Amino acid sequence: MNIKMSSESDCEVQETQESDAAEGRNEEDIITVLVATDIHLGFEEQDPVRDQDTFETFEEILQIAADEQVDFILLGGDLFHHARPTPYCIYKCTELLRKYCLGDKPVEIEFLSDPARNFPTLENPRVNYEDPNLNVSIPVFSIHGNHDDPTGHKQISAIDLLATTGLINYFGKWNSYDYVEIEPILLRKGQTKLALYGLSHIKDERLGRLFLDKKVKMLAPDETADWFNLLVWHQNRATRGVKNFIPDDALPEFLDLVVWGHEHDCRIEPERRANGVFVSQPGSSVATSLAPGEAITKKVGILKVYKKTFMMTPVQLRTVRPFVFHEMVLKELNEMDAEDSGLTYSELTMQMVRDKIESMINEAKGLGRVERVSKKPLIRLNVKYRDEKQVFNAIRFGQSYLERVANPEDTVKCQGIKEPVGRQNKKKNNEAFDMPEILPNRVEDLVLTHFSENDSLTCLPVDPINEAVKKCIDSNDTEAPIIIVNHLIKETLQKLEEAMPEIEQVEAFLADLKASRNRDSANFVNQILNDPRRVRKRVGNNEQESDDNSDADDISAQIDDDDDAPSTSTKPATGPGSRGGRGSRGGRGSNSSRATRATRGRGRGRAK
Repeated sequence: MNIKMSSESDCEVQETQESDAAEGRNEEDIITVLVATDIHLGFEEQDPVRDQDTFETFEEILQIAADEQVDFILLGGDLFHHARPTPYCIYKCTELLRKYCLGDKPVEIEFLSDPARNFPTLENPRVNYEDPNLNVSIPVFSIHGNHDDPTGHKQISAIDLLATTGLINYFGKWNSYDYVEIEPILLRKGQTKLALYGLSHIKDERLGRLFLDKKVKMLAPDETADWFNLLVWHQNRATRGVKNFIPDDALPEFLDLVVWGHEHDCRIEPERRANGVFVSQPGSSVATSLAPGEAITKKVGILKVYKKTFMMTPVQLRTVRPFVFHEMVLKELNEMDAEDSGLTYSELTMQMVRDKIESMINEAKGLGRVERVSKKPLIRLNVKYRDEKQVFNAIRFGQSYLERVANPEDTVKCQGIKEPVGRQNKKKNNEAFDMPEILPNRVEDLVLTHFSENDSLTCLPVDPINEAVKKCIDSNDTEAPIIIVNHLIKETLQKLEEAMPEIEQVEAFLADLKASRNRDSANFVNQILNDPRRVRKRVGNNEQESDDNSDADDISAQIDDDDDAPSTSTKPATGPGSRGGRGSRGGRGSNSSRATRATRGRGRGRAK
């Protein structure tokens, strides 16, 4: 059974083949697309247990596309986990794309728009299946996400490398922060015409402001009512800090379907929003953090479009490593419990936790996700306690599961439950817990709150330092904060020496200087950190430098997973993948056999 969505009805359940026959549909008029997002190739690549997880699942996705004989694959960003993937990661990705996306199968979709406008970054812009030097059987269209966004002085990403080889069609790249103009890729198959809009990751606060200022335009083709309008982008959907997400109602009403990348929990069945736009959130194909949203079954979608109607069929991924997440609140023990058992409080606690872990391992065995290989499961048990006597060494405890789980070092996380300490402090405690409904859950929100409340900085601007802190967390650029602070100090002293203001004017001079740096903090920080003359330290032989120019807003999933409560399982972590975190996210014929293509047209027209 499939769910049929249309612009006129919420959903109708019907058998696919029967409906096609009853409505006189021809397979030659149906555009079939495999939809996937957040594949994160290279995640935990240095881990001896999980190093092949992303590559195995990516191959499964490409195999599904080949088996379903899709017309093309649509990727919603974060194909790579790092902005600068390792040579091995690029090698494996290229190998798999060549294996599954090149061949003699003819491509039956016509490309009608101007490739120079859809692929402006290419020296010879063209859709890859019209390149006479390539034999593409399954085209791949992809935007970039916040993990694999362009970096460095020339702003080049790993997606650019794949596009240059002709293995994917990279679109939706936008560099201006003053306005956004999205021109669709126009495709046709028989009687079905598809306008494919793409927008690669832009900082959510900036994009939200552009929406409010009505500076986001989506150019529509002529006779727009005849086109199925599909948007793919990579933005925050969940609330993560002040103005740090894009609400569903910001979507233009003329869109028929939005494929929403970046969020890792799978909500792939299309949901109709208040403005009538359907939203499909495929979620990630790999768990990059030990958060509840990552434990939801991973899926990709087979999207079928016929004129102005569509069907989305979820397909469960079978090679995903099983992941079970639970929380456990420990009951308070008394001395009688300990005396009767002959164990200490912590030993009694470990006994209860061990029983729970065993049940979770058995639960993972029953998930039935893994077909090709037998994999150790990911297990995360958040243990909450009230009595400090119940605390135990969670890291040492996890080592007993070294041969049974994939993440023994953080299988268990202990968190204390904070409670009022006495009636005399009741008022004080109530005031302390009288917090706003939405608390800041990103580091930069906490930094801004701290400095706005305490007004601690008198000479240096807060925003550039905040941007540097984000780079440190999101891109593992540990040098970023000190580099930016040192640069700001040097620049401030230099400008003071040049201006030589009177003593009574110094405060106003510094205020103006701070304001000028706060206005364009992101560009200022990127310019300093991406300076090609910058010398970077290497923190280890196998660790990869990451100077990614990303906004990586989804680090909040890691913060959700590791809140402020005390934890005995904390240990220093190094390497670009050590922060976990992104979760609550493929492929590319013969000239003679290729379908006849219509005369190419321009996709420009009136703006929606």
